Amino acid sequence: MIPDSDLHRHPPALHRASEVNPYTRWIHEHPAVLLAAPTPPALREKMEASPAASGPLVLDLGCGSGNFLLQMASLLPRRRFVGFELRYKRLVKAARKIEKAKLKNVWLLREAAERFALYCAPASLAEVHVNFPDPWPKRRDWTKRLVSVPFLQELERTLQHGGLVHLRTDHSGYFLHVLSLLKQVDRLRPRICCNDDLRRRIPGSNVRSEFEQMFSCQQKPIFYLVLENSRPTR
Repeated sequence: MIPDSDLHRHPPALHRASEVNPYTRWIHEHPAVLLAAPTPPALREKMEASPAASGPLVLDLGCGSGNFLLQMASLLPRRRFVGFELRYKRLVKAARKIEKAKLKNVWLLREAAERFALYCAPASLAEVHVNFPDPWPKRRDWTKRLVSVPFLQELERTLQHGGLVHLRTDHSGYFLHVLSLLKQVDRLRPRICCNDDLRRRIPGSNVRSEFEQMFSCQQKPIFYLVLENSRPTR
């Protein structure tokens, strides 16, 4: 039997579980900008209290540590931005950046990107950004990819007429996969489709996520797709 004194000095790992990842605790220290256990009413309440309460709504699905989201929210203060992310560390880092910048038009949800439509009324979204989603390159894992036919159908339902979806990926197979799925939806149509220097070709594309910065430094091609919701949601 282990003496009580030794347990006090060296408690079992189970007793120290909260210390393994301190971000699981720190995620609760930023309630003004980070909803650790989000619900649609809670998000709606936060946004209604914002100076940009009536501004266009923009989502960043898989926002990481928030560099892209922070830049966009700073450039467009009259718009409302919501970032979806599951990883504790990335969320805490993003929340700290938002608080430091004193932004009042951006919020973070610890939520899966696939569940975005639960938080959005029909025809309520102006734009959606999907930056470098996990490509799940093996065919047997394709069902795990974020972009699917049901996902695109939810985008059609929640995007305004003329609303845009921005997809960036370094994976050519994922890019072609998304293009093939568009044949199975009614309203989303490609508006921009390219795989070269985005800063030269696409106005306003100088705002980069962490992954885009990394892949650009590695001289990897970046595939960029903009989809437009072509007619009003009924």
